[in-house]
Amino acid sequence: MGFIRLLIIGLLLYLAWRVVKQLLPGAPSSTSQNPSHSDDAPEQMVKCMQCGVHVPASEAFSYRGQHFCSQEHQRQYLEHHDR
Repeated sequence: MGFIRLLIIGLLLYLAWRVVKQLLPGAPSSTSQNPSHSDDAPEQMVKCMQCGVHVPASEAFSYRGQHFCSQEHQRQYLEHHDR
């Protein structure tokens, strides 16, 4: 009988701790963690035509389907290949 009483008290303490933890400000809630969040999605990488470095597509400089890691590499590449 004593073991069951300890088990129930332990369960009540655990539940109370969980409730208090959820009520504290700044505590992460389980509903705010969405695994399909857009920041977690992988971004497409593109290869710089000048140096070969891969950069995220959102940060690349593009011209006629060609991608570059910087405006300087875009300029250098186009000076040598658009003649």
